[in-house]
Amino acid sequence: MRTTTRFGVVGLVAVLAIGLLSAGAVAGGSGGADVTQVGSIDASIEDEHVELDGLELSADGLPSYEIDERTYDLDSAGIQSDGVTVDVNDRTYEICSVDISLENVSITVSDVSINGDE
Repeated sequence: MRTTTRFGVVGLVAVLAIGLLSAGAVAGGSGGADVTQVGSIDASIEDEHVELDGLELSADGLPSYEIDERTYDLDSAGIQSDGVTVDVNDRTYEICSVDISLENVSITVSDVSINGDE
């Protein structure tokens, strides 16, 4: 159960980080001869403490879950996505590739509510 909760929090932080970072993504350089990279995100978070307080997520299909206050320690975690590849006129575009690494990060969540369809 503890491992499942830890992965759930890591997933929540990853979704928030990707959402916040992708808002500031700009067109990148050429990743190869015929590949144009658009919106690349490379982020590394080390030796930090993150706090999520008063967060409420609601959507169909999510489980219902409440966290009063809990702290998680992450020794090392990484999230990597190649994004979406689109071919147009003999040119390949790679949109929003993401590489996020977390090292020695602690996360404190308090007053967090996840509400699915009931």
